[in-house]
Amino acid sequence: VLSKSDGSTAGTCIPECTGRYAENCEKDMCTAVLGGSKYCSKCKSGFVPVDGLCVSATARAPNGCTPGTDGTCSACKDAYFKESGGCYKAGAFPGNAICTTATGGSCTMCVSSGQNPQGQSCPTCPVGCSKCSGNSGSETCSECLAGYYKSGTSCVKCNTNDGSITGVENCVSCAAPTNNQGSVTCYVTQSPTVDPADPSVNKSGLSSGAIAGISVAVIAVVGGLVGFLCWWFICRGKA
Repeated sequence: VLSKSDGSTAGTCIPECTGRYAENCEKDMCTAVLGGSKYCSKCKSGFVPVDGLCVSATARAPNGCTPGTDGTCSACKDAYFKESGGCYKAGAFPGNAICTTATGGSCTMCVSSGQNPQGQSCPTCPVGCSKCSGNSGSETCSECLAGYYKSGTSCVKCNTNDGSITGVENCVSCAAPTNNQGSVTCYVTQSPTVDPADPSVNKSGLSSGAIAGISVAVIAVVGGLVGFLCWWFICRGKA
């Protein structure tokens, strides 16, 4: 999922249900799916899910959410809409994967269908599909999410190996191979992020092994320099 600061349009990719997206989320309740990524659907006591994050329900009134008593939003308001126990701002990340506009706490324009849901939830597209049409169970995808490519009427993940097609790991923008044979054509890759919970990783992002290697190299260089200086002054002095 994309992790970015408030007001920013860019950020870094981190594993879903980690970092600030996991803070104050009830165990095993990272089940809301927006744009192919999972977010918290139920928070711990005193918090509610807003835009995929568990925010305080007691310090001040949370934006767009009427707090319930069970760690969810009982209703949404203003330009927010309700999805899987939380409230999401329409047209803003990550709610923009489902709804483009909302009024009075309800979505008025769905991304998947381009239509007003008429007081109901927006149609759910198949996995990897961002826009679709047709009846439930027989939808036709017209656009795919990042990390997927269009194959016929469905979307396939970039790293999927299927028959004569070889997927590409860590690819976030791709296309089907020519004649549906060979390797998937990858346009953009995303390097795996460092796990912040890994005790072998420091805040600079370097593993303990990398730090040890750098330390040995520095010691070797310093030792060599000291040895050369000793030889220079002692041996040259005797000469």
